[in-house]
Amino acid sequence: MSGLFGWILIWLLAKSLLNPTNPLSFLGFKWEPAIHTFISHFPFESFAPTPNEDAYHAILPLIDEKLDHFFDKTIKEKLPMISMFIGDKTVVQLKAVFLEELASLFPQIIQQFSENAKKEMTRTLASKLILVLKPIVMKSIKPLQWMAFVIGFIWGLMTVYLINHI
Repeated sequence: MSGLFGWILIWLLAKSLLNPTNPLSFLGFKWEPAIHTFISHFPFESFAPTPNEDAYHAILPLIDEKLDHFFDKTIKEKLPMISMFIGDKTVVQLKAVFLEELASLFPQIIQQFSENAKKEMTRTLASKLILVLKPIVMKSIKPLQWMAFVIGFIWGLMTVYLINHI
């Protein structure tokens, strides 16, 4: 009985780390696996990009190229009437206004992107990680289960022997 108890105890410990796959709520009590708690407290923001001037200036050539394409090609294709009234000087002024506005929006965009990415990673990582870890953990606890069984079995034999001989 002691050996079986040790075996089951190790199995329950491993299962409590990974089960239930999705958090459960019942009468105000929330039960979630330990891995959900770990992931929800994991500092994803330390891995997320931080908005700064250097990051903005690094992508500035790409933005400039895309704005050139927008004013030269897209506006002419989508709004031919407006493109007739927009000259090169106006395009340069519009690009300057757009770049100025993007410079002020860039930190907000990166911050919002980072927050959304953290929420998404927290939500999906736990369920995907559990599916990957469950077979690995259950296989890796087998030696520990056998050791708990043997120790429990020996402990049970010693207990029975001492009870019968005292």
